[in-house]
Amino acid sequence: MNLQRHRRRRDVIDRQRRQSAEDPFITAVLVLVVGALFSMTAGLWVMQELEQFGPAVGGIIRFRPDASPSERWSVTATRVEPAHLGVPTTTGGDRCTLSPGAMAVHGGSLVIEARQLSRPPVYRVHWSGDHTDGGTEDCGTTADLVLQRTELMRLANVAGGFSSGLRLIGP
Repeated sequence: MNLQRHRRRRDVIDRQRRQSAEDPFITAVLVLVVGALFSMTAGLWVMQELEQFGPAVGGIIRFRPDASPSERWSVTATRVEPAHLGVPTTTGGDRCTLSPGAMAVHGGSLVIEARQLSRPPVYRVHWSGDHTDGGTEDCGTTADLVLQRTELMRLANVAGGFSSGLRLIGP
């Protein structure tokens, strides 16, 4: 009797397992779910990295003299004390207006001195040139200002992009 039980047991062990019709379907669904999760995670990581992408410290926006400027919009900036290092954490303070049309009449430049990777990213820039606006909100011929990245990019687009300033090894 032991011999017969042993033989039946061996037959069961040696027999091939039957394939279920659901196995390939479940495998395909699991592969699709894992692929979707991986794609979503990679996409979120890339979006977070792109948030930090922007103009570098030392970049220069140069407004070339133009007798007939066509830009009529303006950007409001916050003034900063020249002795204050970095980007201030408070956004309060004197405000002035940067008008690309007025800045392009006699020319001038904005130099990026510092940046803070916050949400939204904030940049400290130095304006040097003629007046920034024709009204009472003018920043003057020289000013240290704080701008958000979108405002800085709008000004750079009007001026024709960024020129690279002096670059040293380091951040």
